[in-house]
Amino acid sequence: MTTLDQRDQVDQKTFLAHLHPFSQLPEPELERLAGALTVGHYQTGEVVLKAGETPAWLYLVIDGAVWEVDSEQTLSSRLNEGALDALKRGNHSSLFCVVAPYTSEDVFDASALLEGISRRTFIASEPTRCYRLSRELFLQAVQTQPALASAYPQKISQRLEALHGAEQAREVTAFTVAKIRDAYIHPPVFVAADASIHQAALAMKEHKTNSVLVQYDDEIGIVTATDLREAAIIQRQSVDAPVGPLATYELIGMAPDDFLFNALLRMTHHNINRLVIRDGPTIQGILEQIDLLSYLSNHSHLIALQIDRAVSRGDLKWASRDLVNVIGDLHHQGVKIRYIMQLVSELNRKMLRKLFDLLAPPELLANACLLVLGSEGREEQVLKTDQDNALILRDGFSYPDLERVTQEFTECLLDFGYPRCPGNIMVSNPYWTKSVAAFKDELFQWIVHPTPESFLQFAIFCDAAAVAGDDNLLRHVKDHMHRLLGDHRAFYSQFAKATVAFETPLGFFTNFVLEKSRNELDLKKGGIFPIVHGVRSLALEYRLPQSNTVDRILALSQRNLFQPSFGQELIEAFTYLSTLRAEAGLEKALQGLPQDNYLNPKSLNKLKRELLRDSFKVVNEFKKFITYHFKLGMIS
Repeated sequence: MTTLDQRDQVDQKTFLAHLHPFSQLPEPELERLAGALTVGHYQTGEVVLKAGETPAWLYLVIDGAVWEVDSEQTLSSRLNEGALDALKRGNHSSLFCVVAPYTSEDVFDASALLEGISRRTFIASEPTRCYRLSRELFLQAVQTQPALASAYPQKISQRLEALHGAEQAREVTAFTVAKIRDAYIHPPVFVAADASIHQAALAMKEHKTNSVLVQYDDEIGIVTATDLREAAIIQRQSVDAPVGPLATYELIGMAPDDFLFNALLRMTHHNINRLVIRDGPTIQGILEQIDLLSYLSNHSHLIALQIDRAVSRGDLKWASRDLVNVIGDLHHQGVKIRYIMQLVSELNRKMLRKLFDLLAPPELLANACLLVLGSEGREEQVLKTDQDNALILRDGFSYPDLERVTQEFTECLLDFGYPRCPGNIMVSNPYWTKSVAAFKDELFQWIVHPTPESFLQFAIFCDAAAVAGDDNLLRHVKDHMHRLLGDHRAFYSQFAKATVAFETPLGFFTNFVLEKSRNELDLKKGGIFPIVHGVRSLALEYRLPQSNTVDRILALSQRNLFQPSFGQELIEAFTYLSTLRAEAGLEKALQGLPQDNYLNPKSLNKLKRELLRDSFKVVNEFKKFITYHFKLGMIS
């Protein structure tokens, strides 16, 4: 056994403290393990650990490189001369299959220590030094230290949970001093149980709220705007039908002196977006999820108020300029990226709705529907990126000054910091501002006579969400879209093919493949887009009403399209890639650089790089699923 000598006087405690999960150990335990480390030296071609052996050490690479290989041949402690020469030349394919490389600050093989046997062989591919921790000390530490016990799971969702421990702790800290009464509570609005659906909707509009409380004898229920839409549009109930049967009477409530953190837990546990706040028997009002999240930032609730109270474009510009600060505040406080997306999308939609209200006369508002498309429609936008919007006009309606209104709308957004769409997918382009019938004709062309360009246009449009005006116009167009798809099912496979259009930036040895022109990788092309588009293709095939990618994955899992465990892995991979994209975007925004989707993996710490690698592996598995499900191998 090689002991520490003069050459190896590296501060082993500092080294160990830099590695996850050892960095989470108490100071005495960290010192104890660091003091027990020895150093092993391995020459090129030397077998560090052989498959089938009971390992004696946990290895922590100081420098050099070790390959984990899957070999069918029996290896001695040293490769023969011919194999060694082949290894030095890089010609190893005939010798063994390299499963994974390990370089500085990588750790192996904890699984072998826990299972008692090594399933693969580890070979030094160049002169290498490793710290070694004895099997006895490692297993003892795993039994006594929770940070180590949960550190080596295989699933990305479990590893991400460990990574986000610190962020979640910060989230708890932000909430522990805040009470529910500190957030904005919407005043209660009551309607009688025999009030009509139409009257309930008017009450919501008058009081600018998304829910009303329903009084039914001694019981009190709640009805939301979603409930009304479901009844009137999906179920086609009469708007004169009573609202009482639509209400939920098992109200979930909390007291105003309870903690906001507990309110978040309650909403998460019950999968709801609002709570009834009671002070004893008295209902004080409704706490909405968006207001709870807004409280996390010093500015987000002010932005919402500024938008509501804006009477000019100048007022809106003032409100829009703080959005990047809000995103940064929320992220630094540990709020998950999905919630940030929802909040930012809501603020952006409020902004667009208010701007359209300021620019469009009442007759245009009554006969048009303003849409957001693409990522904004899916509620997956974080930073201000390209404008993607459209306008549907009621059949037979025309407005002589429409071009001026749409041009002014686009120019205002440019002034607010929303870049012009490179594909010109904006209301100022007549192609994206037309009647219901014209959009239906366009859908016919997209679906029945598709082209490479029309696939992109259809993908952007099918995620559309109404922002202002009459949202029934969008419903009519989307109903027609689903009818066309039902008659032309071959479209699904052609549409899904784009899922595998871009290579995942992961090489043969699971190393990252960077673009030579900029030494970075594209997170959107490499990971986010394949998940979004593959899930979108499945959602269209199964005619799911959800537009958000995570919501779509959950709905597909409930239909047993794939295992719930894989659905969770897919959600975690998508969320992690989106988080990295947002973090990189925030950093570039602070530096005054233009927004893009690129990231240099070297800017990440070791654990984050491993999670990025794992996320890309999930993307590759999903691509295989999409290829099999839509039989893409049979499409020329």
